[in-house]
Amino acid sequence: MWGFMSTLVDKIISGRDLTFNLEFQRDEESGWFAVHVVELPGCVSEGATIEEATVNVANALESYMEVLLQTAIRSQAGRESLLAVESPVIQTAKLRLRPRFEVRA
Repeated sequence: MWGFMSTLVDKIISGRDLTFNLEFQRDEESGWFAVHVVELPGCVSEGATIEEATVNVANALESYMEVLLQTAIRSQAGRESLLAVESPVIQTAKLRLRPRFEVRA
């Protein structure tokens, strides 16, 4: 998995657009939507609507990438945890974003 993360770090630094696959689950009790980024275990968010969940996961992605860059700079590979999802996937999507933060050495 570090090979993928290393490639992702290179793409982040280059400033290229990044595309991620999203999976949405709906909580039957609350009606809220949980969303996770397929390629990035542990990168999850939620929202009252799919649109809100998408905006929230975009923010989570930025934070995830910041941490990934900090880890790469320090040359430390972190352990990944897998999200156990028991609800059926009700929708999938792709999200393209351009990181807005600056890379500083």
